[in-house]
Amino acid sequence: MAGRLQAIQDPRYHLISCLTILTVLLFFIPIWIWLSVSIVDQSSIKFSIEDFYIAGVDSINAGAKFNQSIIYFKLDIANEDERMGIYYDNINLTFSYYKSGDHIVPVANYAIQGFRQGANKETDRKDYVVTTRGITWQQISNNVSVLSLSPSVSSDVVFRVDLATAVRFREVFTATKSKRLQVMAWCKVEVDQITGKKVSKKAIKLKHLIKNHVSGWVIFVFVIMIVPTILSPCSGFLCFAGCSKLMSRE
Repeated sequence: MAGRLQAIQDPRYHLISCLTILTVLLFFIPIWIWLSVSIVDQSSIKFSIEDFYIAGVDSINAGAKFNQSIIYFKLDIANEDERMGIYYDNINLTFSYYKSGDHIVPVANYAIQGFRQGANKETDRKDYVVTTRGITWQQISNNVSVLSLSPSVSSDVVFRVDLATAVRFREVFTATKSKRLQVMAWCKVEVDQITGKKVSKKAIKLKHLIKNHVSGWVIFVFVIMIVPTILSPCSGFLCFAGCSKLMSRE
């Protein structure tokens, strides 16, 4: 026992302990960075329709006949993760309406150019998109079999907005990027049959269709790393105390 105590008090023992603990801690850091970009999923991105309305195309030439309409939309895109920036591929939007029951008729497509979004940031994209030729707002509002989200309201036309893109998450401090993840989301938008404007005064959140789930191996490594990470502060404190003692003796 006395020999062991004497060995612990040896400055060389503390030096070796310091180097060992520091090496282990440095070994843990890359693993945790990898885990951080692997565990994050698409649900940390929030999409919502802030504004939406559809109207007929006005003719400048009195003799011209238009058989199309325009849809104005405002899409809010929020990154709620405080540690990760996001690189978006082109965001593809498909606008449809419910003709009868669950029968959906696509009426327009739009692509938002890819961009980079910082951690815990919010941005919006808004524009006009022209409907498919031969599909007008008058035709939709007159002929659609109305499927109302609110039973008490029978004069609303229901549109659907589908979103598809791919993203890569980027860890803020180390710039480590995740693999490309597919993102799909959708929502229903009630539109007044007379005005063509969104009925709800509030933003309509898009629901995620998760395509990529966290791998079982990632979860396994995460669980295995918890124990040594919890013990690391204790080891680090002992390392600091040992190094301080070693320096004071010198």
